[in-house]
Amino acid sequence: MAKILISLDSELAADVIMLLYPELRSKVVKYIPATEIVKFIENLPSDDAADLVSELEDEQIPEILEKLPQDYRAEIEELISHPEESAGAIMAHEVESLPGNYSVAQAIADLVRFGNDIEEIFQIFITDDDGKLLGAMPIQRLLVSSPASKLSDIADKVEVVVPIDSDREFVADLFRRKDLVSAPVVDKDNKLIGRITIDDVLDVVDEEASEDLYKIVGIVGEEEEDTSIHNIKRRIPWLLIAFVGELISGLVLKSFSNTLRRVILLTSFIPLIMALGGNVGTQSATVMIRRIALSRWGHYHHGKAILKEIVAGMLLGIFTGILLFSLGFVWGDIRVGLIAGIAIFAAMSVSSIVGSNVPVLLSKLGADPAFGAGPFITTFNDVIGLAIYLGIATVLLNWF
Repeated sequence: MAKILISLDSELAADVIMLLYPELRSKVVKYIPATEIVKFIENLPSDDAADLVSELEDEQIPEILEKLPQDYRAEIEELISHPEESAGAIMAHEVESLPGNYSVAQAIADLVRFGNDIEEIFQIFITDDDGKLLGAMPIQRLLVSSPASKLSDIADKVEVVVPIDSDREFVADLFRRKDLVSAPVVDKDNKLIGRITIDDVLDVVDEEASEDLYKIVGIVGEEEEDTSIHNIKRRIPWLLIAFVGELISGLVLKSFSNTLRRVILLTSFIPLIMALGGNVGTQSATVMIRRIALSRWGHYHHGKAILKEIVAGMLLGIFTGILLFSLGFVWGDIRVGLIAGIAIFAAMSVSSIVGSNVPVLLSKLGADPAFGAGPFITTFNDVIGLAIYLGIATVLLNWF
């Protein structure tokens, strides 16, 4: 792969290397000479160039930056200095901005001279003499306006601006809600310093979705480029939680051993009770995590959504309870069917309550709600479901 990239024209090679998955790209660049990497970077927009530089080995970065033109090096160094989760880390410095006192004729002449320096021009931003953002306009407006018109007179008010220190998830949510393809990035003084485009946001959405998926299954951080030892270290804490939880389940079973001896058929329903209760809890948690992710930057109340999940869990519990009662009847012990039916209703109801509330609670405490659907909640629901089942069995068997 490295030899193929080196053999290509630098501009084409730069485009190709940015199409590779980050994990593959970081491996390929290890085998490409520094002089060739510099050529690739010089043919990339500043945001892509910063991404490529940040994926290099630590010892490669100073050598690569040293070979870049001073102005471009300063831009890239500034971009990679921003926190990884901030808007500044995903913006590009290339932005078509023109002074508000320019005429339409001057603006068109400027675009003819410098327009090729920008990969795509979605809109033109208008600034004052200090570089502060005044407005914006679609490029088509220049073609239908009087050549003598001042840009400040025909520009639109900018409805959406992105502060440079904004969280990138906030930016992604902003693009989704406002149907944006591009947005200006400003500093604390409202000076225009860059722009974010929809392709940058799609990368963020993909990365955040992968990150949340890892967290839901109890894995912190990406795993593709790490060694087996690193992956094991990440997984051990959550496996220990599951280990302790299942030990508690074993203790619950032991404490109800007399009940199980009385009716051996009760053991047949234990896997069903634990699995179905855990699944309902995980489903409720996943729905709430998704809702929280979509509404994180707005003022939403989750009470109705929580209630809906609880009602759904209870209805599923009633349906499943009827099935288990029927199964117990078919197997010849109506007592076990009744116990299993009541227990699965109770277990699924409790699981939906826990699953829908834990992510919201974690979010309010400032923790990542994605952990609410991980091994912790699954193990917790297993223990609770088992305790409910055997507790109900003990009580009802004493009545029969």
